[in-house]
Amino acid sequence: MATSKKNASTTMKKPAAYKPTTATAATSTPVRNSAIPKARPVVRKEVTNEMIAVRAYEIWQSGNCGSDCDNWLRAERELRGL
Repeated sequence: MATSKKNASTTMKKPAAYKPTTATAATSTPVRNSAIPKARPVVRKEVTNEMIAVRAYEIWQSGNCGSDCDNWLRAERELRGL
């Protein structure tokens, strides 16, 4: 009882070479050899007492306000981004 086994490497077909279609080639983007742009440092502007006072006054005028101290602290938080 002799069985002949075929070698797996001889029975498998080789994959066809990759050939991009014209649609794929047309949509591809060329590679650029440029440097990656660095992120700019965040420059915070200085918040002055005058700016806080103006914003606190705007909050007071809106009618959606609290005490003077609350308006000042809210204006300071908004301007400083806290």
